[in-house]
Amino acid sequence: MVSLACDKKVKEIILGSSDSDLQPAIGEVRQRKVSCVYLGFEAQPNKGLTFTTDRTLLIRNAEVLEFEKLQKTLID
Repeated sequence: MVSLACDKKVKEIILGSSDSDLQPAIGEVRQRKVSCVYLGFEAQPNKGLTFTTDRTLLIRNAEVLEFEKLQKTLID
């Protein structure tokens, strides 16, 4: 994600990880004026990533369960 930001190949990054070790990379991306969105789970959001990124989107458990039901009907 840092190389994409450095090469100006992206305007926004959606980070689907809760690994706090990514905070320095997020800081670098944001310094290069690339927006960074943290996509996590409502049950255990990473507070550090919430504060480090521009925006946080949390997936609810009910949404995961609904998606699972939908997938079963699509496969059958």
